[in-house]
Amino acid sequence: MSRISAEDRVAPSADRTPTGPVTLMNRFAVQPDRDEAFHALWFETSKYFRAQPGFVSLRLHRAVSSDAEYRWVNVANWESEADFRAAHGTDEFRRVVTQPGWEEFPSSPMLFEVVTAVE
Repeated sequence: MSRISAEDRVAPSADRTPTGPVTLMNRFAVQPDRDEAFHALWFETSKYFRAQPGFVSLRLHRAVSSDAEYRWVNVANWESEADFRAAHGTDEFRRVVTQPGWEEFPSSPMLFEVVTAVE
């Protein structure tokens, strides 16, 4: 398996600067028999993000169907895109997201902003 790059783990730049909070949604391709290994690696890596300025919350979701291509989705809320970018631009970030094991779990990160909220 090829080594994953840190750039592969960062959402693409925005077309314009969001003015408020942003949400990272990152889908992961994980084989059903590798759920435990993925979850353990994700949890260890999440410690870095939870300690960063501007971090708000984090949730990890698993598909209820084992047939889903991207069976796990990480949803992380940040106070701003600048906070998100700062946390994803450090040497420590590069180290934690390229540590052995991550190459097995390709992902598709994207930043979002809330357009409509219904409660």
